[in-house]
Amino acid sequence: MAEPVPPKTIKHQDMAWTVWDRWTINGDITLRELLQWLKEKGLNAYSISCGTSLLYNSMFPRHKERMDKKVVDVARDVAKVEVPQYRRHLDVVVACEDDDDNDIDIPLVSVYFR
Repeated sequence: MAEPVPPKTIKHQDMAWTVWDRWTINGDITLRELLQWLKEKGLNAYSISCGTSLLYNSMFPRHKERMDKKVVDVARDVAKVEVPQYRRHLDVVVACEDDDDNDIDIPLVSVYFR
């Protein structure tokens, strides 16, 4: 009988997490607010996706038009996500870098919009 190996701990500034963790944000936030929330943690997000759809990528000038839209609305419009009435959150995957352009793997981000 074997015990599972604990996940690798990722450290950034004064924070630490594993792939088993999840970050939550309460509030119906915009893409700009999500990027700012991450920036306050010392993380520069360059890509945000929901399922297989890209909600935001810093390399695409057209995505800048989405900055002031709610994350859940962008997911509905771009990813065609159907959010059931009983569901209160949306999960997004965010790719980030630190200030030295090193990739930082962060946990799944759950945005609670209701």
